[in-house]
Amino acid sequence: MTKNQTSGIGVRRPVRSRRGALIVLASAVALPALAACTRSDSRGGSRAKPSAAADGRGIPDTRSVGGVPTSRETQRSPFPMTSVGLSWTGPEEGIRIRFLDASGTPSSSWTPVAAACPCGRDAAPGEKRTAVSRALVPADDARAYQVEYPEDIDILSGVVMDTVHGPERPRPAPSASRRKPSRESRPDLDDLGIIGRAEWGADETKVTARPAFSDAQALTVHHTVTANDDPDPASTIRAIFELHAVQNDWGDIGYHFLVDSSGRVYEGRASGDGGLPAHNAAAQVVTGFHTAGFNTGNIGVALLGDMSGQAPSAAARRSLAQLLAALSRLHDLDPLSEVTYVDPTDGARKRTSPLNGHGTWTSTECPGTETDIKELRKAVAEELAL
Repeated sequence: MTKNQTSGIGVRRPVRSRRGALIVLASAVALPALAACTRSDSRGGSRAKPSAAADGRGIPDTRSVGGVPTSRETQRSPFPMTSVGLSWTGPEEGIRIRFLDASGTPSSSWTPVAAACPCGRDAAPGEKRTAVSRALVPADDARAYQVEYPEDIDILSGVVMDTVHGPERPRPAPSASRRKPSRESRPDLDDLGIIGRAEWGADETKVTARPAFSDAQALTVHHTVTANDDPDPASTIRAIFELHAVQNDWGDIGYHFLVDSSGRVYEGRASGDGGLPAHNAAAQVVTGFHTAGFNTGNIGVALLGDMSGQAPSAAARRSLAQLLAALSRLHDLDPLSEVTYVDPTDGARKRTSPLNGHGTWTSTECPGTETDIKELRKAVAEELAL
């Protein structure tokens, strides 16, 4: 794949990488056309702007522009960037990024880019999967960026996003009232104060995934490898949504739930209004795109932040344990037991605990070296005993 494109509007086209895999990328158009950038709705605050939820104003549209940066090429944005999303093949390590202001003066030093959670959709029958690394890097309102990388890394796309400064539109109405089941038939998932999709600003017009449901068999914990102690987690979730739903062409966010450092729990993947978040009225779970090859019947919960160098906060650990306990009650799962997970789509089997980190299912350090899954299982078991 050649690397001579500059940033442009996000028009998707298939290209063939150096490694021969067919990849869908954002094609590049010259900078003068950038005013026609793609959009998805967003909501809430930012590091530079008060939250729309707090002051009652509308929801600012998210603006995004995709291109394929060459090494050390300056990629300019027509708007203040809140984050940059990168995807690549080759080694996970070796990429560095720095940001520039409107005059082209560097506003940050060169910083290594850490690959995010390798979540993803299941492969279609006969499809050959290509390992793609992805990262979401906070940009703090910079106006340009540069990436530096060696020859053995093939950058597939670089997407700049603004999740807070765009023109405002009317706030969406909250999701329609879900059926609230009786305490006997459903546990306390409905009592956790989960922040709904309309509240954090999901743009439902960009959702193209057709929901599929199955009985839940497992719970999987992830981390997003985004900023720790995030001052605006809703903005970060909107950026993740944009990457998953639009740039990755997954049709929606991959996770079922997300938990921030303050302990707030967010609804992830859409499931309709027939049941509790992530479920239909029959208590089946919607299939997410978070643990490729093992998505069906597997509920994905992502900790916002990077848990490789910092442990989850006490508030996040508490809310995570409460959420996983509620899900365990709902689906009659014992975190201290073993079960045989059976993929209903292809019959694949795996003997494991029903509560795991992402690394149980695939080769990854997700959910981070500082996330203690054994201790989490004990905490969930204690919650279940209350």
